[in-house]
Amino acid sequence: MPFSTDTSWPQGLLDIFSVSRNENAPVESRYYGPYDRLLNYALIEGSFTLYLAPQSAHDEAAAREAVDFVVFLVVFNQEKKPVLFAEIKDDKWANNPSRRLEADTQMRHRFDLMIHNSAVPHLFGLSLLGTSLRVYRGDKATGVVTPTFVGRPHADRLLPPDFLEGQWNLDILSLDGLKKMQEIVAYIKTALANVVGQ
Repeated sequence: MPFSTDTSWPQGLLDIFSVSRNENAPVESRYYGPYDRLLNYALIEGSFTLYLAPQSAHDEAAAREAVDFVVFLVVFNQEKKPVLFAEIKDDKWANNPSRRLEADTQMRHRFDLMIHNSAVPHLFGLSLLGTSLRVYRGDKATGVVTPTFVGRPHADRLLPPDFLEGQWNLDILSLDGLKKMQEIVAYIKTALANVVGQ
């Protein structure tokens, strides 16, 4: 059954996530393979107009001497212009206000780097904390990214425990998560067809 008409995620994909989630080490890398498979299934299979490529960037928050790279996934068109990207973090990030702020900041940084080269008018970014999803959308023409930025309430105080709480409240593996992905994929495919048709 094609992704656009699925009424649930394929059981094999859910099994891949289940095995990865149950690994002992709570690190982002346990989710890279499952999300690679999910994005390939949803956007790429049966077509050579898009491809998925892991990207790495030095983590600016890490010490300069450390070799600490953040890996994120980008779906490109054949001209290597982005149509979607995903930042993947471990589940524990959803429970920590500082980590949520860091995840949000990294997403906005990715938009700064990619939005002007986007192959589509609206570039989507998926912030994934385990399977908890927050969808971002950047407008190529205006540079506006939604949801809007929420800064630290007080620069000289700790973040309140509920800062950005509930912003990653959509489980990508749920029915609502599937519908959101179908909506995003439909937009990307339509937008790409319109660009080619012009």
